Amino acid sequence: TDYAPLLRGEKELHIGNNQELLDLKFHFIKGLPPRNSMSVKNLYPLGAYDGHYGYTYKYGEISENKVLKPRRVDLDPLASEFSIKSIISGHGHEGPNYCCEWVSKSHHYIINDSKEHTWNIWEDCGNNPIYPQGGTWPFDRAGWCPGTKVHEEIFELTHLVNPGQTIKFDYEIEKIEDSDEKDGIYRISHQLFSFGPPNFKRNLEILDIINPSSHDRFSRINPTLGDAKVLIRNIGTEQIRRIKFYYGLEFGKKTIHHWTGDLKFLDSTTIILPINDWTGLKKNQSFFVEAATINGRKDENEIDNKIISNVNIPPVFPTTFIIKLKTNNFGRAKQNAFSIHDYQKKVYYSESQFLDNTDYDVMIKLEDGLYQFVFNDFNEDGIDKLWWREKDSVGTAGTLGFYDLDQNLLKTFPSDFGQEILMDFIVGPIP
Repeated sequence: TDYAPLLRGEKELHIGNNQELLDLKFHFIKGLPPRNSMSVKNLYPLGAYDGHYGYTYKYGEISENKVLKPRRVDLDPLASEFSIKSIISGHGHEGPNYCCEWVSKSHHYIINDSKEHTWNIWEDCGNNPIYPQGGTWPFDRAGWCPGTKVHEEIFELTHLVNPGQTIKFDYEIEKIEDSDEKDGIYRISHQLFSFGPPNFKRNLEILDIINPSSHDRFSRINPTLGDAKVLIRNIGTEQIRRIKFYYGLEFGKKTIHHWTGDLKFLDSTTIILPINDWTGLKKNQSFFVEAATINGRKDENEIDNKIISNVNIPPVFPTTFIIKLKTNNFGRAKQNAFSIHDYQKKVYYSESQFLDNTDYDVMIKLEDGLYQFVFNDFNEDGIDKLWWREKDSVGTAGTLGFYDLDQNLLKTFPSDFGQEILMDFIVGPIP
């Protein structure tokens, strides 16, 4: 972690108390980082304390440059590289667009009077893995989704500055469109990191296996036996253009994949690995991904070249079953559609244009194989009743489930699912 300089000695933790159980772990792994982190400094104070939101800034004051003003920053003469991390979340319901929780605004870094970096904070919450929550959790927000990590924006400063230099730094935000937005608030931190030089020339890091995975954060797209997805990062100065991967069941047959692309220092990307040979798959088995060679050569630091995940087996259904759907009301049934396709994207069933408050029974007949069921709600609010609205517009909740021919329940789904239900399943024997 780039926060390593702070994780020394005795520390005091300030943690919000909203009556939930908190589980905090620190994992210390001995080894050499991509570059040694020398210091971490806040570029601005955290703001005024609010009993509900914590430390905040009002949008109007930021927009008018009354706070977070331009300042001079002395760069460490002993450091070689520098970056800035921004963590911003919008809150409040002010003005016609309910600022600043429900509206996207642009943010800017100005270095020595030159606008060098612009970004928007806006998160798609419809497939939040922490569900169902009730209320407005599926709707997109400024920088955050309920229960998930706030977006981190990292800007590499090295190419614009020199060690020991004093720079003029400023943060600005998109100007207010409506004066009623001024009391909307942001929680903001801007931190300057100082680093030593890179420690590696040729070093690939496999950060995570997205699927197959048993991690809660990837539960929306797992379990699956389709293409594997892995997140990788280049933490060496040599540009990565070729990677040879081995992957598969840890004690099964290895599959080889040759990736080509263009990955610069500290850049990350998601790699798609074609469907694995699942012969011999059983419960509680492990899946591995390993980078064998980088640009045709051995990695300088192999400790982060292999990663393992748990494989959960998708549910198994009979060759014939029934999908039962009861739609909700208030004109919302037309927002729904579902399909069943195989891993080659051949569509076997597709239904849409549903009527409000109506029962549908769809007979499904499939041959042995691997399939994926997708149920969409284009307004990203599931098929639930809208209990968080006014009492006269709550409506009714829909239901969705798989049943066998004797009307026994095989699988049910929560009505408050947000944007999408995505479920892989098996018909016939497990591969």
